[in-house]
Amino acid sequence: MTPAELLAETRRLGAVPLFYDPDRGRAQATVVALAAGSATLIEYTLRGPGAEDVLAHLVGHAPSGVTIGAGSVPDVATAERALAAGAAFVVGPNGEPDIAERCHASGVAYVPGCLTPSEMVRAGTWGCPVVKVFPVAALGGPAYVRAVRGPLPNLQIMATGGVSVDDAAEYLAAGAACVGLGSELVRRAWVEADDGRALTEATRALLARIRPAPSPGM
Repeated sequence: MTPAELLAETRRLGAVPLFYDPDRGRAQATVVALAAGSATLIEYTLRGPGAEDVLAHLVGHAPSGVTIGAGSVPDVATAERALAAGAAFVVGPNGEPDIAERCHASGVAYVPGCLTPSEMVRAGTWGCPVVKVFPVAALGGPAYVRAVRGPLPNLQIMATGGVSVDDAAEYLAAGAACVGLGSELVRRAWVEADDGRALTEATRALLARIRPAPSPGM
C-alpha cells in the first residue's frame, strides 16, 4: 500500500483498529470480526516473540478488501521482518528516516510516531503523508490535535494512544485524519471469550458514528 493509498483509506475509514495476540487462531478470528464490522485497515502490532509469523498468517488469510499492516516497529531490523511477512503498511511508536527509506523503496507506506510539531514536519520530508501522534491522550487529546493543526493545517494525523470509542469522533472533529484504537475497541474479554459478534457490532457502530454522512444525492 503506497503512502497515497494509505492516506486516502485512513481518511475514508476514520479509524484503524490495532491489536496484538500471540495466538494465531485468536488473531485470525479477531481480524475476521473486525472485517465483518467494515474495518478495512487493521494494524497487528509486533509486540512479542513470533509476532512476524502471526502477521504473515494474517496477511495470507486476510478477508477480501482488508489490508493488514504492522505496528510497534521501532527500528529497521523490525521493519525488515514486517516487510518480509507481507505488511502492507508500517507504523512506529517513534520515527526513523532509515525505516521510511526502506519502506518506501518497497512501495509500502510508513507512519512514524511523532510527539512535537517539529517531528511531524520532519517526517513529511521523509515522504510520510500520515504521521502518528502518540501518545495523544497524554498530550491533551483532541485539543492538542487542534492546536497543532492551527499553524500546520496540512498535517495528516493518526491520533493514537489513549483514544477511546467514546471520544474518537472528537479527534476527527479536531482535524485528525483518523484514529488508532487498541484495547478500547479490541477488548481482551471479547477475544478470550471468542465473542466475535460483540467485536463486529462495536466496530460497525464506531465506524457508523465517526464516518461523515453522505451528501444528499450521493
